[in-house]
Amino acid sequence: MFKIIKYNDQYLAKTLFKRTLLFILVLMTVLFLPWYWSIIQLLYNQWQVGTFNQVNWFMVCLPLVISLGVLGYFGWFLPWLYRVYALDHDNFIAHYLSSIEIRQLLSLLVVSKGFYDTDSDDKGQYVKYFPKIKVKFLFKTGQLMIEQPVDGQKYMQRFSKGEFDLAVEIALLADKQVTEFAKNKMISTFAFEPIKFRYKLLELQPQKSKLQIAKGIDWKFDTFYNALISGNVGTGKSYTMFSIIGQLLTLTKFVEIIDPKRDDLASLKYIDDLKDHVASEIDEILAMVLKYYDDMEDRSKKIEQIKSTGRIGSYFDFNFAPHFLVFDEYGAFKEFGESLQFQDENYNSYNQAMSRLNEIAMKGRSLGFYLIIGMQKPDAHTLPTAIRAQLNLRINMGIPANENKKMMFPNTEKELHPLSRSLKGWGFIQSGNDDVRSFFAPEIPKNFNLHDYIRGQIAKRTS
Repeated sequence: MFKIIKYNDQYLAKTLFKRTLLFILVLMTVLFLPWYWSIIQLLYNQWQVGTFNQVNWFMVCLPLVISLGVLGYFGWFLPWLYRVYALDHDNFIAHYLSSIEIRQLLSLLVVSKGFYDTDSDDKGQYVKYFPKIKVKFLFKTGQLMIEQPVDGQKYMQRFSKGEFDLAVEIALLADKQVTEFAKNKMISTFAFEPIKFRYKLLELQPQKSKLQIAKGIDWKFDTFYNALISGNVGTGKSYTMFSIIGQLLTLTKFVEIIDPKRDDLASLKYIDDLKDHVASEIDEILAMVLKYYDDMEDRSKKIEQIKSTGRIGSYFDFNFAPHFLVFDEYGAFKEFGESLQFQDENYNSYNQAMSRLNEIAMKGRSLGFYLIIGMQKPDAHTLPTAIRAQLNLRINMGIPANENKKMMFPNTEKELHPLSRSLKGWGFIQSGNDDVRSFFAPEIPKNFNLHDYIRGQIAKRTS
């Protein structure tokens, strides 16, 4: 159910705080009324008999002290509910307190951003126009729906351009998911608790041409072809790649893996099914890239022959399986290649491989040959424009530095804020020209064994 945001909601938490304390004070007074009455009678009797100086003032003041003590306790307890309890719990009370805070903040945003008008008369200034904004809370999914007026009023254009949505994202650290327009209104849906959209690794269920990243966030690799995954050490980049590779291996056996740093992915060569599909030595890497290109060219010729009969379509229309080249630590490989001397035996092979990678990035989509590149800090020097322009899924784990943000998400105005101080595995994702969204990568189970997980994923493959 939508609730209307009002001008006076900007004082909502403070108003409720004062009213609650006033209610407690009245309640304590009513409860102690018989006690107060007996004290008054006692004092009157003591005065009558002339023994007023023998009054036990501790007992006289005790109910007042208790009332003030209870009032002081609730004066501390109520802010604690807002600042601590509501953040750490998921129940009716926490939801109610969160809704109060968000309604107050939305009203403050309307006022601070100037989305309202005032006027004055003999009685003083008053609010002439306040936009009819409504809010709906979906705490089960960690979502927030905000209905904004697109009704011909003064601020319609600013609402429709997303000015208010941008302010909400910054103020709530929320993540706009979608905006829908209807008659006289637009409804924007935000995720204000991204962790509720997190999958568990073993729950992932990839489908044809679609991998799961987070709830509501899929990678449709036939549409948003080729991927770039970046992130510093300790941000969860490797685990994100594990979740993607594991899903790919349930869909196709054509997954080639390159790890020039001989880290976790390089160890996959010790799994029998991946023995010839993992490269970590320089000569293995160069040979794998060149073979991947040759396989793509062979498919190109086969598809050309099929289309010579008049048939049209893409590779999947002709029952070809997708191929993936997962190139982790691409930056380290590029640095190694640039250090090669002209007389080095790998010099020509390296330059040929780099040229082939450019062609794979540009031609591979229609043929079903995809690139997934992993690196710590992508920049214009390390990542050639020919490849960078073809990376339609971009994931950055953690907060990117300003120069990396421009490289990863050049067109976004979103301010990227940390999602957690204690948990790892969160970051930001953009598919094509969609909005940049925050997300938590799939949760890795305790005592996780990479090889056992990969073997289990391969066993799920039906063909």
